[in-house]
Amino acid sequence: MQENDFSNVKGVMRKWMTIFCFMAYYASVGQNGKELYFQPTFASGAAVSKVFEEIEYIPLETTKKSIFGRIRQLLVSDKYFIIWDADTNFIYFFDKKGKFIKKYRPPNCTIKSIQLDKVRNAIFISGSNKNYNFSPAEVEKMMEDPTNKSFARFTWSAYYDLDDIHKEKIHRLKGFSLSLVDPTIFNDNNWAYSYIFANRKFTDQAEYELKIYDGEKTINQYFSYNKRNDAYYFKPEQISFFPTNDPGILLFTRPYNYGIYKLTKDSTALLYKLILPFENSLSKAFFDHPFRSKNDFDLYREQNGSFVWKIYGVYQLQQYLFFSLDYNRSPRDRNFLFDESTNRFYATGKISADSSNAFLPVLSGSIQYSDGNYLYTSASSSTMFQNKEYNQAKNPQYKPAIKQYFEKGSRTDNPVIIQLKPKNKIG
Repeated sequence: MQENDFSNVKGVMRKWMTIFCFMAYYASVGQNGKELYFQPTFASGAAVSKVFEEIEYIPLETTKKSIFGRIRQLLVSDKYFIIWDADTNFIYFFDKKGKFIKKYRPPNCTIKSIQLDKVRNAIFISGSNKNYNFSPAEVEKMMEDPTNKSFARFTWSAYYDLDDIHKEKIHRLKGFSLSLVDPTIFNDNNWAYSYIFANRKFTDQAEYELKIYDGEKTINQYFSYNKRNDAYYFKPEQISFFPTNDPGILLFTRPYNYGIYKLTKDSTALLYKLILPFENSLSKAFFDHPFRSKNDFDLYREQNGSFVWKIYGVYQLQQYLFFSLDYNRSPRDRNFLFDESTNRFYATGKISADSSNAFLPVLSGSIQYSDGNYLYTSASSSTMFQNKEYNQAKNPQYKPAIKQYFEKGSRTDNPVIIQLKPKNKIG
């Protein structure tokens, strides 16, 4: 073979090797998700006017009937802000201008969660039956098999019809025991749930972190673990689920894992994988640690406060991903925004107020809801009035509703809903 021919062969081989490497790379991305190298302390800040094109502050009306402590869960329907306050065990309904409409407390139920079912135009309320008190042994037994319908009497589950909220039309789910584990509505008539627990007393070893239930049986399960020997699960844990604008898709995160996943009808996929600094990352030593009990685990966590234990508060809107990290930092330093169009991270606690929002609070906490068009969070009245007093010298220009709120309200009033619409491009 002549030298030119040999060079041509080498060139063809290089070309095919390059194509093969690209194919392998994209296959790897599809299987392993997009790796995001992220150092939390280096996340950027920005002026609020650079990030959001719309910001609205909606004070929730405060009356003797409507006053509550804090927002445990916020849902946003077409007509209402729907708020569950765990302290009073009431669900509060306000219209989109913040006017109080009514409140509801389910009979014989201690609420554990509320969810918006857009298909049924209803709230799904789940909790425990107040008529029963459980011993630790009973709880452990029930959690081993939360789909066992003989446990349904210990739970309370129902749909609250939103077509006319004054009628308080309730559809109870009898024989539904899954409320024991805070199930998440998924794909109309299915439920995603998780209860992860290890115990050396168990005879079986194989179990799964995530399961899909169709009302009668478990139809899919994902992420196996050893329920007898995985000592870091001696303290029970759960996967966290986050709704999207598509009722057939959930986002979710797993404990002690830095991935953000997507759940569809018959599969899971890793979307993003955070690569964190060494000082924030759980090492192999954690997973091999010989924990003896829940208390042993709590002590380990207390002694290793810099570790990130899980990702939570995940919301996706346009090219933006909002998320929070569970680690030993102040609440305002745990919340972040990733802009996929620029591959840039922002610390939402560093998004600073300016004249565009009258120097009012922006994101002192995490995102609490997304309706597919807007993001929603809230600020306490105490925080609102504190900001007003601190920024008086800047002569902020308030919109009429906020001006009236400051004139007639007080620091003990109900929280203020903050409605946010990100810009198409930050900067």
